[in-house]
Amino acid sequence: MIEASDLTKTFRIPVKMPGISGAVRHLLHGEYKTKTAVDHVNFSIDQGEAVAYIGPNGAGKSTTIKMLTGILQPTSGTVLVNGVNPQKERMRNAKNIGVVFGQRTQLWWDIPVEESFALLKSIYEIPDTVYQENLRLFNEIFGLSEFMGKAARRLSLGQRMRADLAASLLHNPATIFLDVKWSMVLIVYCVHSVQKKREKRTLYTN
Repeated sequence: MIEASDLTKTFRIPVKMPGISGAVRHLLHGEYKTKTAVDHVNFSIDQGEAVAYIGPNGAGKSTTIKMLTGILQPTSGTVLVNGVNPQKERMRNAKNIGVVFGQRTQLWWDIPVEESFALLKSIYEIPDTVYQENLRLFNEIFGLSEFMGKAARRLSLGQRMRADLAASLLHNPATIFLDVKWSMVLIVYCVHSVQKKREKRTLYTN
Protein backbone atom coordinates (compact mmCIF):
# COMPACT_ATOMS: atom_id res chain seq x y z
CA MET A 1 0.00 0.00 0.00
CA ILE A 2 1.07 3.58 -0.71
CA GLU A 3 -0.20 6.28 1.63
CA ALA A 4 0.41 10.02 1.31
CA SER A 5 -0.94 12.54 3.80
CA ASP A 6 -0.68 16.31 3.22
CA LEU A 7 2.39 15.65 1.07
CA THR A 8 4.03 18.98 0.24
CA LYS A 9 7.27 20.00 -1.47
CA THR A 10 8.54 23.55 -1.89
CA PHE A 11 11.77 24.76 -3.47
CA ARG A 12 13.77 27.92 -2.87
CA ILE A 13 14.46 29.54 -6.24
CA PRO A 14 17.16 32.23 -6.50
CA VAL A 15 15.91 35.61 -7.75
CA LYS A 16 18.36 36.72 -10.42
CA MET A 17 18.64 40.38 -11.35
CA PRO A 18 19.98 41.38 -14.79
CA GLY A 19 23.57 42.46 -15.33
CA ILE A 20 26.74 42.25 -13.29
CA SER A 21 25.32 44.41 -10.50
CA GLY A 22 22.39 42.01 -10.18
CA ALA A 23 24.74 39.03 -9.93
CA VAL A 24 26.80 40.81 -7.24
CA ARG A 25 23.65 41.75 -5.34
CA HIS A 26 22.46 38.15 -5.37
CA LEU A 27 25.90 36.96 -4.24
CA LEU A 28 25.84 39.37 -1.28
CA HIS A 29 22.20 39.24 -0.25
CA GLY A 30 20.95 35.93 -1.69
CA GLU A 31 17.35 36.76 -2.54
CA TYR A 32 15.05 33.79 -3.06
CA LYS A 33 11.41 33.06 -3.80
CA THR A 34 9.49 29.94 -2.82
CA LYS A 35 7.91 27.67 -5.44
CA THR A 36 5.37 25.06 -4.36
CA ALA A 37 5.72 21.95 -6.53
CA VAL A 38 3.39 19.64 -4.58
CA ASP A 39 0.69 21.15 -2.36
CA HIS A 40 -0.89 19.03 0.41
CA VAL A 41 -1.53 15.92 -1.70
CA ASN A 42 -3.47 13.02 -0.14
CA PHE A 43 -4.04 9.56 -1.58
CA SER A 44 -4.03 5.86 -0.72
CA ILE A 45 -3.26 3.06 -3.20
CA ASP A 46 -3.93 -0.57 -2.30
CA GLN A 47 -1.90 -3.57 -3.39
CA GLY A 48 -2.82 -4.69 -6.90
CA GLU A 49 -4.14 -1.32 -8.02
CA ALA A 50 -2.91 0.35 -11.22
CA VAL A 51 -3.11 4.13 -10.89
CA ALA A 52 -2.38 6.88 -13.43
CA TYR A 53 -1.14 10.16 -11.94
CA ILE A 54 -1.72 12.75 -14.65
CA GLY A 55 -1.46 16.50 -15.07
CA PRO A 56 0.17 19.22 -17.18
CA ASN A 57 3.90 19.91 -17.21
CA GLY A 58 4.96 21.44 -13.91
CA ALA A 59 2.07 19.93 -11.96
CA GLY A 60 4.43 18.07 -9.61
CA LYS A 61 4.09 14.52 -10.95
CA SER A 62 7.81 13.74 -11.07
CA THR A 63 8.40 15.52 -7.76
CA THR A 64 5.75 13.32 -6.13
CA ILE A 65 7.33 10.14 -7.48
CA LYS A 66 10.76 11.29 -6.28
CA MET A 67 9.34 11.69 -2.77
CA LEU A 68 7.69 8.25 -2.95
CA THR A 69 10.99 6.68 -3.97
CA GLY A 70 13.05 8.50 -1.34
CA ILE A 71 15.02 10.71 -3.73
CA LEU A 72 13.49 13.93 -2.37
CA GLN A 73 12.60 14.86 1.20
CA PRO A 74 9.07 16.28 1.62
CA THR A 75 8.87 19.80 3.03
CA SER A 76 5.92 18.61 5.11
CA GLY A 77 3.45 15.76 5.26
CA THR A 78 4.07 12.03 5.41
CA VAL A 79 4.39 9.13 2.98
CA LEU A 80 4.61 5.36 3.47
CA VAL A 81 5.32 2.79 0.75
CA ASN A 82 4.54 -0.77 1.84
CA GLY A 83 4.79 0.43 5.44
CA VAL A 84 8.24 1.96 4.89
CA ASN A 85 9.23 5.62 5.17
CA PRO A 86 11.14 6.15 1.88
CA GLN A 87 13.39 8.88 3.30
CA LYS A 88 14.28 7.23 6.63
CA GLU A 89 14.69 3.70 5.21
CA ARG A 90 15.81 4.35 1.67
CA MET A 91 17.74 1.09 1.18
CA ARG A 92 14.86 -1.02 2.48
CA ASN A 93 12.43 0.92 0.30
CA ALA A 94 14.67 0.46 -2.76
CA LYS A 95 14.47 -3.33 -2.41
CA ASN A 96 10.67 -3.18 -2.40
CA ILE A 97 10.16 -0.94 -5.42
CA GLY A 98 11.01 -0.76 -9.10
CA VAL A 99 11.43 2.62 -10.80
CA VAL A 100 11.65 3.75 -14.42
CA PHE A 101 12.45 7.38 -15.22
CA GLY A 102 12.02 8.13 -18.91
CA GLN A 103 14.91 10.59 -19.08
CA ARG A 104 17.36 8.37 -17.18
CA THR A 105 18.32 4.75 -17.66
CA GLN A 106 19.34 2.38 -14.88
CA LEU A 107 21.43 0.45 -17.40
CA TRP A 108 25.19 0.99 -17.57
CA TRP A 109 25.74 2.96 -20.77
CA ASP A 110 28.82 1.25 -22.20
CA ILE A 111 28.29 -2.41 -21.33
CA PRO A 112 25.89 -5.02 -22.76
CA VAL A 113 22.38 -5.18 -21.32
CA GLU A 114 23.03 -8.70 -20.02
CA GLU A 115 25.96 -7.39 -17.95
CA SER A 116 23.82 -4.56 -16.55
CA PHE A 117 21.26 -7.16 -15.50
CA ALA A 118 24.00 -9.26 -13.86
CA LEU A 119 25.13 -6.22 -11.87
CA LEU A 120 21.55 -5.56 -10.74
CA LYS A 121 21.29 -9.23 -9.71
CA SER A 122 24.28 -8.70 -7.44
CA ILE A 123 23.08 -5.33 -6.07
CA TYR A 124 19.62 -6.66 -5.18
CA GLU A 125 20.96 -10.07 -4.09
CA ILE A 126 18.53 -11.89 -6.36
CA PRO A 127 18.69 -15.70 -6.00
CA ASP A 128 19.89 -17.36 -9.19
CA THR A 129 16.71 -19.40 -9.66
CA VAL A 130 14.56 -16.25 -9.39
CA TYR A 131 16.90 -14.34 -11.71
CA GLN A 132 16.90 -17.04 -14.40
CA GLU A 133 13.11 -17.45 -14.24
CA ASN A 134 12.62 -13.68 -14.55
CA LEU A 135 14.98 -13.51 -17.53
CA ARG A 136 12.99 -16.28 -19.22
CA LEU A 137 9.68 -14.52 -18.49
CA PHE A 138 10.91 -11.08 -19.56
CA ASN A 139 12.42 -12.45 -22.76
CA GLU A 140 9.04 -13.97 -23.58
CA ILE A 141 7.23 -10.65 -22.97
CA PHE A 142 9.81 -8.01 -23.94
CA GLY A 143 11.81 -9.89 -26.58
CA LEU A 144 15.11 -9.21 -24.82
CA SER A 145 17.20 -11.76 -26.73
CA GLU A 146 17.47 -9.50 -29.79
CA PHE A 147 19.55 -6.90 -27.90
CA MET A 148 20.90 -8.51 -24.68
CA GLY A 149 24.41 -8.41 -26.15
CA LYS A 150 24.24 -4.71 -27.10
CA ALA A 151 25.51 -1.81 -25.00
CA ALA A 152 22.73 0.48 -23.72
CA ARG A 153 24.03 3.40 -25.82
CA ARG A 154 23.41 1.36 -28.99
CA LEU A 155 19.77 0.55 -28.23
CA SER A 156 16.86 2.18 -29.99
CA LEU A 157 14.35 4.03 -27.78
CA GLY A 158 11.95 1.09 -27.94
CA GLN A 159 14.67 -1.40 -27.01
CA ARG A 160 15.87 0.76 -24.10
CA MET A 161 12.29 1.10 -22.89
CA ARG A 162 11.88 -2.68 -22.81
CA ALA A 163 15.29 -3.18 -21.17
CA ASP A 164 14.57 -0.56 -18.48
CA LEU A 165 11.15 -2.07 -17.73
CA ALA A 166 12.73 -5.51 -17.35
CA ALA A 167 15.53 -4.10 -15.18
CA SER A 168 13.01 -2.47 -12.86
CA LEU A 169 11.18 -5.80 -12.38
CA LEU A 170 14.19 -8.12 -11.99
CA HIS A 171 14.07 -8.22 -8.18
CA ASN A 172 10.29 -8.84 -7.99
CA PRO A 173 9.38 -5.46 -6.46
CA ALA A 174 6.06 -5.09 -4.64
CA THR A 175 5.52 -1.68 -6.24
CA ILE A 176 6.64 -0.15 -9.52
CA PHE A 177 6.77 3.56 -10.34
CA LEU A 178 6.82 4.67 -13.98
CA ASP A 179 7.67 8.31 -14.65
CA VAL A 180 7.76 8.17 -18.42
CA LYS A 181 6.46 9.80 -21.57
CA TRP A 182 6.74 6.69 -23.70
CA SER A 183 3.69 5.02 -25.25
CA MET A 184 1.57 4.27 -22.18
CA VAL A 185 -0.49 1.68 -24.07
CA LEU A 186 2.62 -0.43 -24.71
CA ILE A 187 3.95 0.05 -21.17
CA VAL A 188 0.67 -0.92 -19.51
CA TYR A 189 0.36 -3.94 -21.82
CA CYS A 190 3.88 -5.14 -20.97
CA VAL A 191 3.54 -4.66 -17.21
CA HIS A 192 0.06 -6.22 -17.22
CA SER A 193 1.50 -9.24 -19.04
CA VAL A 194 4.08 -9.64 -16.27
CA GLN A 195 1.39 -9.28 -13.61
CA LYS A 196 -0.76 -11.97 -15.24
CA LYS A 197 2.12 -14.45 -15.14
CA ARG A 198 2.98 -13.87 -11.47
CA GLU A 199 1.17 -12.68 -8.36
CA LYS A 200 -0.34 -9.21 -8.67
CA ARG A 201 1.85 -6.23 -7.90
CA THR A 202 1.02 -2.61 -7.25
CA LEU A 203 1.62 -0.31 -10.20
CA TYR A 204 1.89 3.45 -9.75
CA THR A 205 2.27 5.10 -13.10
CA ASN A 206 2.64 8.62 -14.38
